[in-house]
Amino acid sequence: MKQKQTTFWFLPKLNRHDLPVIIWNLFPFVGVVFGGWKPESVFICYALETVIVGVFNVFKMIAIYYSAWSRKDNETVDNGWGMIPFFIIHYFVFVIFQLSFCFQKDPDAELAAILAQRSYNLALGAFVLNNVFSFVNDFMLSREYTKRSLNLQMFEPYPRVFIQQFVVILGYSIFNLTGNGYPVLIVFVALKIYLDLLLRKYPLASLLKEQVGKMQKK
Repeated sequence: MKQKQTTFWFLPKLNRHDLPVIIWNLFPFVGVVFGGWKPESVFICYALETVIVGVFNVFKMIAIYYSAWSRKDNETVDNGWGMIPFFIIHYFVFVIFQLSFCFQKDPDAELAAILAQRSYNLALGAFVLNNVFSFVNDFMLSREYTKRSLNLQMFEPYPRVFIQQFVVILGYSIFNLTGNGYPVLIVFVALKIYLDLLLRKYPLASLLKEQVGKMQKK
């Protein structure tokens, strides 16, 4: 009997759990087309999304830490004292780099001006709600935190960061060079939706766990 192989390329079979991902990614684009947003606002929303993902990953690591503490898993508890602060510092260095690319003139003033706009707050609020739902439903209520290790959870957001930095910087650069954001936005949003669905179907923590298990069997 042939062993089923994992492939990273797939045509997504959508279900109701994928709808929040699609809606969030389309929200800024709809704002540009129908709400009068500036095209670059899509890239900025996606850059700020990285911050939200990192914050919720800290919550996940804390949940794993306290789960290990209640089970008296001393190794995980001891590692958690250094691992969680290390993730916060290391991850948000990437965030600062990404935001500094989008806000080149006066980052503090530009970011404050964006957060003062209702349209951005609506978009970011929608994404926060999506993450709250996913965190509660997919991570806490399902007790997923009891199946994860701190090591694997710490690395889970990084593929999103690398991919997102690439597409945000590339898309933002093309937009600035051409001055015509709509063709770039269509391709960019479609690619972003596909990659988010890909990472949802194949989360890094599960893939690493699978690979470690294969190596231990050899």
